[in-house]
Amino acid sequence: MGRPAWHRRILLIDRRFQLKYTLWLVGVVAAVLVVLGLLVGKLATNAIGYAEIASAQAEKATRESHTASRVTQMNAALATGNDPTLLALLDEETKKLDQKRDQELAEIAARKSAVTSLRTSLLAVVSAGGAVLLGVLFFIGVLVTRRVVGPVFKIKRLLRRVGTGRLVVNERLRHGDELGDLFDTFLQMTYSLTALQRGRLATLDATIARAERAGTSDEVMDGLKALRAQMALGLESKGVRP
Repeated sequence: MGRPAWHRRILLIDRRFQLKYTLWLVGVVAAVLVVLGLLVGKLATNAIGYAEIASAQAEKATRESHTASRVTQMNAALATGNDPTLLALLDEETKKLDQKRDQELAEIAARKSAVTSLRTSLLAVVSAGGAVLLGVLFFIGVLVTRRVVGPVFKIKRLLRRVGTGRLVVNERLRHGDELGDLFDTFLQMTYSLTALQRGRLATLDATIARAERAGTSDEVMDGLKALRAQMALGLESKGVRP
């Protein structure tokens, strides 16, 4: 009898073999991903570092420009005396410069924050993507090894069955299983053994018939018939006796 349907759906038929080679494959890919991740991380860190330096320089230049503008306004005010109209104009310009400075500094801070968030997001995406890839690879590895282990497991079980003298094999491999040539060779072996056994049975049947005609003793006839029953047992298929 073949294994029940629920057993055929089990992914880990030979746990040791499948996990050994699947984990080996996953380990190699994981090592490659780690190396690539380190390279990508190094490049990203360098790029982000350059972006942070540029932001810092832009912030410094903005502050220096604002300071220079304030100094220019103060010098202009001193040169023109205390003219209320001019002072009002200078005060208005100063407020505009302050607003512009605050806006530029806010934009620089936003860029710096975006750069930091980009680094975090990049690390998260690389880590999550690598984990998903390894999980998918593990599942595929189990499926692929199952297509090899399944036929090997079935052939081992059928070989044990043939070793007990039961020569008729009605089982076949699943669609997509590997080692089809090996299984076909095994089937050809069982066909040859079955034909050989049928020939022996035919010879034995002829011997029994001659013994009956010759009036051989019941003890000898019982032994011959018992031997015939044992040989025929190996040729039974789904309850049909040869």
